[in-house]
Amino acid sequence: MNAESPRPPTDPQLAAAECERLARPVGSAFRLASLKLPPARQRAVTALRALDVSLAEIPETVSEPQVAMAKLDWWREALLGMTRGRHDHPVIQSLASALEAIGLVEEARREDSPLVGRLEERLGAARIELEYEGFAAEADLEAFLDARYASVFHLYGRLLDLPADQLEAAARLGRWHGRLDRARLLGRHARVGRVYLPQETLNRYGLDEADLYREATPAARDQLFRDELERIHAGLSDWPASGRPARLFRILRAIDREHLRLMREAPAELTGGRVEIRPLRQWWLAWRASW
Repeated sequence: MNAESPRPPTDPQLAAAECERLARPVGSAFRLASLKLPPARQRAVTALRALDVSLAEIPETVSEPQVAMAKLDWWREALLGMTRGRHDHPVIQSLASALEAIGLVEEARREDSPLVGRLEERLGAARIELEYEGFAAEADLEAFLDARYASVFHLYGRLLDLPADQLEAAARLGRWHGRLDRARLLGRHARVGRVYLPQETLNRYGLDEADLYREATPAARDQLFRDELERIHAGLSDWPASGRPARLFRILRAIDREHLRLMREAPAELTGGRVEIRPLRQWWLAWRASW
């Protein structure tokens, strides 16, 4: 049974407004990063971000597994419908319209196209979250991060018409952005039984999952957190491509680095709360990275 029924076409302005609401709330990092994009490209990345947010909300907010899986299956059908020219949701409608405006609509209508393949990877990551079984090895976690984050960053680059080497660099940046995102939410996720660290890593430090949120802090846990943050720092510093990152990625990376700096100053915040940047500071970081 579908979680939602197909909808009649929405007024294009209302569909775009729904994407804005989901993807670019005032003061958000993504809004700052996408602010100066050419209008057609901005609409495309905004629609993609709105789809990403819609998928992310399912494992985070739907407590009943069967309902969550039904919603995910509905989105899968909706994306399949897009390849057939059918738009069952304002976000899908807006995405299809934006892809047409930048000359990618034919690729979006081929089920075997790389563009659709990346969207399917993102759907697969949502299923992994819903059917969470942990990550035995580092390779397992990286595969999840690639599907959950790298696929979307690669698509951002595709929508911005970046050269091939920058697309791959954008995907790698997405992996490290995702690793930081999981670190920022580590405590909240651990409390509901989802740990985005490999079991082999926990074993190496002599820890189990419960150690990640116990009030008594094992010394090994602090060392694990410090090492994880250092690893993310090295990853975010890497850009294995010619030329500078596109403005969108420069700003997202600058804000990620600030989150990382704050977390490195207080690694206990990985389980105690979520480090946030003051709005004015975030705006200044985005302004500086845009040049």
